[in-house]
Amino acid sequence: MIRAYMHPHTEMEHSMRHHPRRLSTIAAAVAVLTVAASTMPAVRALAQEKRGSIIVSYEAPKSPAVQQAYEMATGAKGLEMMQVIFSPFRLPEDLYMKAVNCDGVPNAYFFREDDKPTIRFCYELLAVMFGMIPKKPTAEGITPREAFTGMLLFAVAHEFGHAVFDIYNLPVLGRQEDAADQFATHFLLQFGGDLAYRLIRGAAYTHHELIQSLKDKPKVTVPIQTFASDHGSPEQRFYNLVCIAYGYDPTTFAAVVENGYLPEARAKVCKYEYSNLAYAIKKLVGPHIDQEQAAKATATTATWSTAPFWRKPSE
Repeated sequence: MIRAYMHPHTEMEHSMRHHPRRLSTIAAAVAVLTVAASTMPAVRALAQEKRGSIIVSYEAPKSPAVQQAYEMATGAKGLEMMQVIFSPFRLPEDLYMKAVNCDGVPNAYFFREDDKPTIRFCYELLAVMFGMIPKKPTAEGITPREAFTGMLLFAVAHEFGHAVFDIYNLPVLGRQEDAADQFATHFLLQFGGDLAYRLIRGAAYTHHELIQSLKDKPKVTVPIQTFASDHGSPEQRFYNLVCIAYGYDPTTFAAVVENGYLPEARAKVCKYEYSNLAYAIKKLVGPHIDQEQAAKATATTATWSTAPFWRKPSE
């Protein structure tokens, strides 16, 4: 199935075939069953020990338009960093994460490529994100580094959420895209403290100009087809993001209400929204997370989110 960050997805079904073996005699059958019974504990142990990896790759740029994005990604070892950030997840199979050309379309998406779970991140999307970051800290204090890091990690975490639902075969109530957004928001918040605050602010910066204009011109007109999308509107995605963050820690994220970015009527229920989300993640995803490795990944992410290594090649 294809699960996209910006565009609709397509579902595909997979099946497994089992071929029975016939034994010629009852004695042979008894012998095979006896051996199977004696080796079953070892087989189960091997199955429990099996753990997939995150395998990354960079496709060579096909156009000069994405050359810079390619050099940025490879120079900063961006996908290798994602390997570390998402390493706490115990994967039962390999997950492939690729930076690719998308013929001018800024996108990121998850699907099974030759039945292998794969996240594709377009150079075009990376270029768009880099072009969006502010030249200097915003009035709210969001730095260029925070904006870029938050936007990038939220987008990758969104696709990783799709991968998690697929790989662990998890039930999802509601729209997959909403669930992936919630997974990404929860994931960023789990870094805790100032790091979580900076990452969420960076992720929210994706909608900064949009929300700023809505505050000045609250009456919005959109085509009716907008409501048919499997993705929420940018406005909805923004409010869901800041509401979950506010519900997680109303003191740290108090500014979203104080500055009028989150209506008080919605803010009152945000703690329940976060509580419901946290419970679902704990029950469905929690058993697949290596907590010791999670602590190491958090420390690495803290360094990565502040180090000035993601720059244009000319700098």
